[in-house]
Amino acid sequence: MPPGADASSLAAAVLDAATPPAAAAATSRVLDYLARHAADHPRAFFADAFPSLLYRLFVSSASSASFIDLAAADPALTDLLLSLLAPSGPLLAAAAAADRLALIRFVFPNERLPDWLRLALASPVSASASASPLLSARVGSDLHVSVFEYYLFWFAYYPVSAASPPATTSNPGLRSRSRLETWVSTLATTAIRKPGHKPETSLYLKLLYAYLIHLVPTRTPMARTAGAGTLLHRTAKDGVDALDSFARPDFLLHTLVQFWLVGDDFSPLPVQACHALGLRLPPRARAELSERPPSPGLGDAVKLLVMYLNCCDGRALVDADARMPSEGLPAWNPLIQRPLYRFVLRTFLFCPIGAAIKNATQVFSVWVAYMEPWKITQQELDGYAKQQTGEEQDLQKCNMVYTSSWKTYVLSNYLFYSSMVMHFLGFAHKFIHSDVAAVLLMVYKVLGVLSSSPELLDLLHKVDAAYHTKLVVSSSPYDDVLKYVPSICEQLKDWEDGLSETDADGSFLHEHWNSDLRLFSYDENGAYNLLQLLLIRAESEILRPSGDTQQALQTLDSIKSLMKRVFQGQIESIHGNTSLEELHNQHQQQVRGEVFKPKHPSSGKSSWADVKYRGEWMKRPISESEVAWLARILIRLSDWLNDALGLDCGDVDGSPAAASATYIQFDCNELNTVGGPKDAARMALVALCSVIVLAGQALLQFMRSHRVKINLRVFASKKLLSAAVVLYGVVAVTRNASG
Repeated sequence: MPPGADASSLAAAVLDAATPPAAAAATSRVLDYLARHAADHPRAFFADAFPSLLYRLFVSSASSASFIDLAAADPALTDLLLSLLAPSGPLLAAAAAADRLALIRFVFPNERLPDWLRLALASPVSASASASPLLSARVGSDLHVSVFEYYLFWFAYYPVSAASPPATTSNPGLRSRSRLETWVSTLATTAIRKPGHKPETSLYLKLLYAYLIHLVPTRTPMARTAGAGTLLHRTAKDGVDALDSFARPDFLLHTLVQFWLVGDDFSPLPVQACHALGLRLPPRARAELSERPPSPGLGDAVKLLVMYLNCCDGRALVDADARMPSEGLPAWNPLIQRPLYRFVLRTFLFCPIGAAIKNATQVFSVWVAYMEPWKITQQELDGYAKQQTGEEQDLQKCNMVYTSSWKTYVLSNYLFYSSMVMHFLGFAHKFIHSDVAAVLLMVYKVLGVLSSSPELLDLLHKVDAAYHTKLVVSSSPYDDVLKYVPSICEQLKDWEDGLSETDADGSFLHEHWNSDLRLFSYDENGAYNLLQLLLIRAESEILRPSGDTQQALQTLDSIKSLMKRVFQGQIESIHGNTSLEELHNQHQQQVRGEVFKPKHPSSGKSSWADVKYRGEWMKRPISESEVAWLARILIRLSDWLNDALGLDCGDVDGSPAAASATYIQFDCNELNTVGGPKDAARMALVALCSVIVLAGQALLQFMRSHRVKINLRVFASKKLLSAAVVLYGVVAVTRNASG
């Protein structure tokens, strides 16, 4: 049989494989074909069978799961896929050979690119190439990539496919060659993994770790590899084999960062870079973020990437130069700082209420791993390639703590240890009712990181003091951290560009979002008081007859113990010798009765202070107790009335403007005229209207001075509407009975 016909039948067999045994048989046929024809007829395979293979490897349809997902139920299929897709395996070796001969190029579908890459792709070539090196291989408005690059794009797309919005193209699962060639450049939308379906991570993480080992040198700074060129600028005359081409890590890391961390972020680049390139995402990007929960399984892949890039062998802690470049940072850390910060922050802010907290917990574990790079050992990373008992890992990690060799790392990533903690507390308050045990465990881990070392805690306090005292001259206790304060200020503005709790649905910190570092602030918006309030709310949730109450109570006690280490020193300096327990008890007595008061006015439960328009209360998520369409209409009507009546910009002081003198000039003829009943009635009506107008003006002035706004959303309550319907029914029945 000619190689072309054999490749077409191979593509049909791969597309038809919908069960683990069928997938194993199809994979075996691919391995056999590559062994027989990869050297003499590679073009037929990549033109006919390769697109079908990628489709079945990384895409799940409604009728069948992907090969990687099917491998979870079949160890034999896992072994076959590892043999096929390994860095030194036949598929990538054939891809390198095809690229060396420049046999074929692929067009990656634009609808599968992150939003901002799609927008940059439509901009001029010079601007797009400056925005991302991934776009330097574009042709017109399409992204033309080599075989190896095309494979890596789909490999990176696999974990985020569950969170991708559906498109409108037709089903690509057609067997004809012409339609399959059409699908190569326009991937079908029906071939998307079902939302909420968590992919099997074991095989995927093994492949990811294998690619990182062979492609990304952890001890080579970015500056040294950038001058050697990237895979994007490779030419056919380079004559490199598979492993040599893998030695250039730029393309792989940029691909993973753009697909996983940046994703559809509406601020994908530093603010100054975006302004210089003229890149602007449409306003709808912000609204869509609030509707996208974390993609299932993505957190595990990002965690492995972060651990590998920040890897530290515990046996070489004293040899910092062997693990870090001269500036004291892991080689690839500057590449992932901003994207990773915004990735974790977007999860905390925009994870919708009701979403599976397990996916958010995976992202949380990424953050914790990033804050403790000194606990990442080579043995732990090697566990992704082979099975390893967890007891030995835990013993090693417990003996590894922060040392001065990681000081530059902490200072360069200070926002992960301070501002992110505040945003996490807002997330914890939002989800404390969903899974109190999981939220308390996360709080315990965060406080455990901050209090793991007295040296680390002292460094965090020192930077916080230098930041808030605005020191600009040399001061002996702060000399070693003063130079980092300006960069921390810039990072806070740039890394949190456009992201705040006022834009997040259901956030606890609506009124006072973290516009400044408040980790060690002891006012009502500081971390200490937010933690106290969280513990009070957790105690109430634990008392409910559900879940493991004993374990949750133990975690609660452990959190109080860790709070002593983190805050006790500052509390003693502010309140004398008062212990943390006494302050906690006093705070409980003061606020326990007020903590669970509703945050919005409701019948029978509101006070006059609750009626005030607090923060963005009307923009909170639509709850189950409201009629959604009616609530949206009433919110718009309330906004229009507030704007028309000037309640959005009322006088804060409430001081009315000085009344000017009014002069009334009478006509002599009118004075001599005697009015009748008609004139008397008209005068009475004018007087009544004047009283109503004056009362309305007084009421508006009072509302402006006290910042009270009209809020008609309360009328969208299902209880209120049900009561109105019942009342109307009773009145109607009574009227009919009396008639």
